[in-house]
Amino acid sequence: MSSTTFSALQTLVQHARSMSFASIPKEVLSQARLCILDTVGCILAGSRTEEAQLILGCEPSTSRDTLPIFGTSQCRGLHEAMRINAYLGDVLELNDLFGGHASIGIVPAALSLGQHLGASGTKVLEAVVRGIETTCRVYDSVYPSLRRYTEMGMVPVGFPSTIGAAVSAAHLLDLDEEQTVNALAIAGGLAGWCPAEVIFGSGGSFKPMLFGAQPADIGVKAAYYAQAGMTGPINLLDSKVGYFASASTQGSFNASSWEERWALTQPRRKLHACCGYLHAPVDALSELRQQLGSDALQAGQIELRVAPYVADVVSKERNPASPNDARFHLQYCLALVASGADVILPDHSIQLEKYLQRTDVVSAMQRIRVIPDENLSHYHHCQVSVTESGGQTTLLQVTAPRGSPQKPLSDEDVQRKFLLLAEPVLEKEHAQRFISEALTVDRMENVSQLTQMLAA
Repeated sequence: MSSTTFSALQTLVQHARSMSFASIPKEVLSQARLCILDTVGCILAGSRTEEAQLILGCEPSTSRDTLPIFGTSQCRGLHEAMRINAYLGDVLELNDLFGGHASIGIVPAALSLGQHLGASGTKVLEAVVRGIETTCRVYDSVYPSLRRYTEMGMVPVGFPSTIGAAVSAAHLLDLDEEQTVNALAIAGGLAGWCPAEVIFGSGGSFKPMLFGAQPADIGVKAAYYAQAGMTGPINLLDSKVGYFASASTQGSFNASSWEERWALTQPRRKLHACCGYLHAPVDALSELRQQLGSDALQAGQIELRVAPYVADVVSKERNPASPNDARFHLQYCLALVASGADVILPDHSIQLEKYLQRTDVVSAMQRIRVIPDENLSHYHHCQVSVTESGGQTTLLQVTAPRGSPQKPLSDEDVQRKFLLLAEPVLEKEHAQRFISEALTVDRMENVSQLTQMLAA
């Protein structure tokens, strides 16, 4: 086959299949281990929420179940375990931002399928790298020219992660190149369209299914379909009616730009338990509060300028309607900061009703004005100003929130975050031991040595 006939999917598969433990840079492997650790921490924290009981009830157990639901004493079958673990990891909006939200689909798929197949830690780590890197390549092909949500209503997270999960599963199943191409094509065809209304609007308790659970489930299912001989649309990404044209105005996969580039060397992890679109405004207002003092923010007018596509979906004049809505509510999270919070914590959404009874929070929400600014094009960019009662205005611009590639969380920060999330579920010493095991996962003959540590 001539290289000039390769579709984007075929080129992505060639890239992924070249990623072996021996050829992957050490920094990339290190970041992939941290992705496993960070994602597991998010799942453990999610296991303590009301949503955990809901999803466990929606996915009943059988006598044949063998794969652990992290943070619980329960087991499920392969697909149920992937869906539940991925759902739990997305509930609190703390999972990382590689390629949208790559790890929350890739890691549960790789760990559960890896245990199911008896795969080594090295093989699972390779699968995680291949999955995240592929997800990022698809995501980056559309995000710079993404259509506004009011135009297409589709969030570009579920589809790329489904492609990435299929890459991970294909590796663990030892599919050949042609089978892997078809696995990705089938996965893309089956992928959900990730409706913006579910993510940013009235998504209910169903929302965490879309970023991790559905991609993991479909990606693995597609790999099994391809293994059995099913074929798919190999031009699904780059045809004139394909994903790139649907999601963006100038979408395309530039293979040459990835020749010496690895997405995992640009870590994107969350400090705040809320939508990534809110992190830059939260950090900006927190910095202004430190400069001006709490009284200035409790009495002054707060004006925020963000990219129009950000304002479209997270600027809300009403009170948050649910814990999930609170995690995507710009005015609410900024009001928390104006009232003294430096970090948006899980309890800020879990205990929403308590915070909505605080007069300082409610008052701050009413004094926040959000303006869509055409001069801002990325969710990392914002401008916040505070006008005090005496008329003095102080302005601050932010182009990189904490956790972004420009201000990454350190390895120690990620480990501290894991302990914060894991210790209420696992005993302290057990949680610390898990860190050591996760960061040396490639030394394990069978990845079940790691996953079996996660039963509460």
